[in-house]
Amino acid sequence: MNLSVRDVARHLNVSEKTIYRMIKDEMIPCFRVGGQWRFDRREINSWIEDTRQFSYGTAIGKTSMADEETISVTEFLRRGGVYYSVTGDTKETAILSCLELIKTAIPQVDTERFFDSIIDREKLCPTSVGHGIAFPHLRLFSEFTAPDSSIALCFLERPISFGALDNEDVDTLFFIFPKSERRFLRIQAKLLRLLKDEEVLSTVKKVPPADLLFEVFSRKEAEIFIEAGR
Repeated sequence: MNLSVRDVARHLNVSEKTIYRMIKDEMIPCFRVGGQWRFDRREINSWIEDTRQFSYGTAIGKTSMADEETISVTEFLRRGGVYYSVTGDTKETAILSCLELIKTAIPQVDTERFFDSIIDREKLCPTSVGHGIAFPHLRLFSEFTAPDSSIALCFLERPISFGALDNEDVDTLFFIFPKSERRFLRIQAKLLRLLKDEEVLSTVKKVPPADLLFEVFSRKEAEIFIEAGR
């Protein structure tokens, strides 16, 4: 079910003006339908679980701008890498396999510690966002320390049960590793908006070569966010 700006404002007990500011700052997952901003109820519920891990001030953008960086999903994917045919018969084994591969590109990844943190986050609320896609991430963002943010994309060898609210098995995992708490919410929101685009989603689900994936993300990232007034 999709929610309006007014619905989300009431749900979060904030003003509609605050919601529009969060949209502008790319802090909350949203998308456009007929020129109107809309929100997926499942994504908002998962987003709320994430914001509970740190201050409300951080969630609405009341933080220092000293750690600002350009939020480029395409660049973050290039840093984190794309991995194919990752093995695993369960959520746990698949996540562990992914982390072992990701560590080759992101040496700050502590496989055992990150695995425990990600599974703890999954217990709060599954990070599946529909269409067989999930965003596994650390429960506490302060556990990751790196000079730059990154995203790792893992295509699983076979779909697995992820406890998704839509009961759909998952075969595509985006791991978000932010340089700060505030970066996480912005990256998450922007990635979710990109995946609402039919071309982006269909490209991802075709499991294309990394170069084609980067080309589509880069082009659509420019189109979508220029159109939205970025």
